[in-house]
Amino acid sequence: MLPTKLAFVDLETTGGRSTYDRIIEIGIVQVDGDEIIDTYSTLLNPGSHVPLEIVKITGITTADVENAPTFREVAPDIIARLKDSVFVAHNVRFDYGFLKTEFARLGYTFSSKHFCTVRLSRHLYPAHTRHNLDSIIERLNLSCENRHRALDDAKVIFSFYQQAKQKFPEPVFSKALKTVLKKPYLPIKLSEEILDALPETAGVYIFYAGNGAPLYIGKSINIKDRVLSHFAGDIHSPLEMKIAQQVESIETISTAGELGALFLESQLVKSMLPLYNKMLRRKQELLSLKQTENGDGYLTVEILPLVEPPLSDLSSFLGFFRSRKQAKNYLSTLCKEHGLCEKLLGLEKSTTECLGYRLERCSGACVGKEKSLNYNLRFMEAFGKTKLKRWPFPGPILIEEKDDSSDKNEFSLVDQWCFLGSVSKDSLGSVNEKPLDYSFDLDTYKILVRFLMSPKNEHKIHIPKPDQLQFSQR
Repeated sequence: MLPTKLAFVDLETTGGRSTYDRIIEIGIVQVDGDEIIDTYSTLLNPGSHVPLEIVKITGITTADVENAPTFREVAPDIIARLKDSVFVAHNVRFDYGFLKTEFARLGYTFSSKHFCTVRLSRHLYPAHTRHNLDSIIERLNLSCENRHRALDDAKVIFSFYQQAKQKFPEPVFSKALKTVLKKPYLPIKLSEEILDALPETAGVYIFYAGNGAPLYIGKSINIKDRVLSHFAGDIHSPLEMKIAQQVESIETISTAGELGALFLESQLVKSMLPLYNKMLRRKQELLSLKQTENGDGYLTVEILPLVEPPLSDLSSFLGFFRSRKQAKNYLSTLCKEHGLCEKLLGLEKSTTECLGYRLERCSGACVGKEKSLNYNLRFMEAFGKTKLKRWPFPGPILIEEKDDSSDKNEFSLVDQWCFLGSVSKDSLGSVNEKPLDYSFDLDTYKILVRFLMSPKNEHKIHIPKPDQLQFSQR
């Protein structure tokens, strides 16, 4: 059954951080059934200036809000309009989070059933990739007199909801709405207070069983959202079901950003060996392909257990595999795709030419009929995708991440694809140092390759000064 009482809400704020920025305008459209029963709109005095970028977007200036009421003054009016209604917003986490924070400053715990129209749009219009409000307005030909003003945007959200409700068959719309309305399932051994206290920051979370044994370690840019997703209303995953049945406590460790969370997760999984993190625990099971050269100057490979590789020799490693069979299947595929020799790669034992040469798949490197230079160029091209990359910097680098909600900066020291440690500084200047030793780890390598290949991360990379490296040498 569809909810009848809804409150469509939109906020304009001084920025995107609910713990730091403040609301400058709120708009509410109260709906009962399909009818608007009331609208509410007011500017709010944030107690600070309105940043220029916000003025450009909303048209709301510092002068406009100087004589406006404070949130404390209008809080009773807002509560009266949201009470007993489902809270609806576009990107509801933003609007709902800001209101919860504002009410918390007044000593009041605000809680309401809510859903997000972004998620509703994604469920109803899966063929479309963009679901921001401007895209929805254009797609559905909706009208908005004053875009980026709270009441007008709230009215657009209601128009979208109304039009979608009319367009889609009732079972389809009801199913989509039921999905976005789902509340997290509360595991029987886990208290609601634990979930309420989870931070909404980047970091790592650890699920523990009653005996203190670690069950699962995960990471997220929003710990609370990710933890709650484990306990969705209908748990279809057998793994999630096992976790939900056993978890009794949760430990969280906040980081300044996603990269720090990725590093920390990888380290903790390998040191704590949680029961259900099987993929990240498999380091000891990996085999490596190491590039070598035979006596005739042809490049070939050895299949070796993955041990600690020398940092000066990383580029000779051509790939990592779970089993010898998987490694050999990969080599066989490369032989067919790039005309490599199965005999030289150890897939075939023969005292004469290989079978591929007789079938005209090999150009005769196995019997010296192809020049080693030509063969080796093709060999290097074949392994280009899986070969470990050379470290692209002359020495170590610092990667900076910032947590705007706590004014915390975190610097990760990295060299030769090794994570060497981190330094974090908070708004009070306190320093927390976590030095590590040089140790190559495949998961860390993959994390860094993805991070460094993204142009959006270039500004986070710094070449450190000598005094910034002291902490890693203690």
